[in-house]
Amino acid sequence: MLSLQSDPRQYQQQLLISRVSHDGDPRNDSSFPFYAESVLSSVNIKSDLSREVDEDTLLTLAHQNYKAGNYKQALEHSKAVYERNPQRTDNLLLLGAIYYQLHDFDTCIAKNEEALRVNPQFAECYGNMANAWKEKDNIDVAIRYYLIAIELRPNFADAWSNLAGAYMRKGRLSDAAQCCHQALALNPRLVDAHSNLGNLMKAQGLVQEAYNCYVEALRIQPTFAVAWSNLAGLFMDAGDLNRALQYYKEAVKLKPNFSDAYLNLGNVYKALRMPQEAIMCYQRALLVRPDYAMAFGNLATVYYEQGNLEMAMLNYRRAITCDAGFLEAYNNLGNALKDAGKVEEAIHYYRQCLSLQPNHPQALTNLGNIYMEW
Repeated sequence: MLSLQSDPRQYQQQLLISRVSHDGDPRNDSSFPFYAESVLSSVNIKSDLSREVDEDTLLTLAHQNYKAGNYKQALEHSKAVYERNPQRTDNLLLLGAIYYQLHDFDTCIAKNEEALRVNPQFAECYGNMANAWKEKDNIDVAIRYYLIAIELRPNFADAWSNLAGAYMRKGRLSDAAQCCHQALALNPRLVDAHSNLGNLMKAQGLVQEAYNCYVEALRIQPTFAVAWSNLAGLFMDAGDLNRALQYYKEAVKLKPNFSDAYLNLGNVYKALRMPQEAIMCYQRALLVRPDYAMAFGNLATVYYEQGNLEMAMLNYRRAITCDAGFLEAYNNLGNALKDAGKVEEAIHYYRQCLSLQPNHPQALTNLGNIYMEW
């Protein structure tokens, strides 16, 4: 979960209070430029206050659009606040969160770093930067930032929960479990922590315990799309495709920009031999996330299975453009090229796959078969 400062009106109130001295007379506070007999200065004060109110209105709109999943509209409002006040830390935090949702993780990190230059003790910024580094697959840096966030704010339940996810990525399951339990001790209703604990149980093969965690998250928050998606994954793994289909549909209904759920919904349709529906889901995932290599790869595979080699090759190439380390895309592109009679180019992509993983079994077999056929 990303951290935000919830109500911009609180920021406005803090600004106004800080400009009034303890005895209530603004003239005794040098931070408040008060000139009783100057009409011009009075106008300037009103202008300053009006500017702050305008900022808060824009920031409120940005928060509302963010919560509704309208990230591009949220970005417009948040940028307008930034133009007026580039050092406003609650807006910098929100800007970072918006860029995170738009999968611009570098800019997310940059905006949080800007906020930290203003307020080095801003724990939420460290937590959100950690989320971005985790998405960039730099788990060690993510863990370091989560730990800084927790050091600054030991009761930061979201950071404990997200740290659990990072430890899971490193295979440190015992540490992950401790973090989940710490998060839930701080906030028993933190649905992300229940869901992360479910993921941990699933990773250990404890399917019933994982199910219970996801159901508990949904009991607390029935609109929590991530738990519906994770629940769907359990049923998909168990071969209950109809239940998986039902729950993935619920996830994308609740969160229309949920690219991972659309990808998995497409996988269910593919398994149900409904290729057109699968294609639509992969395309929807790419509409939300245009650089989603896995969606391009899965889309290409559906086209390949339909015999549409041109579309298959096009989308495998797009997958590789998005993720230069996507082994299966290299191998599968080689297969499509071979079937299209482009043998030398097929050899090139098999070799590309093997340069990344020298013992890749399919690429070794496919390359060997080509040489035998020659």
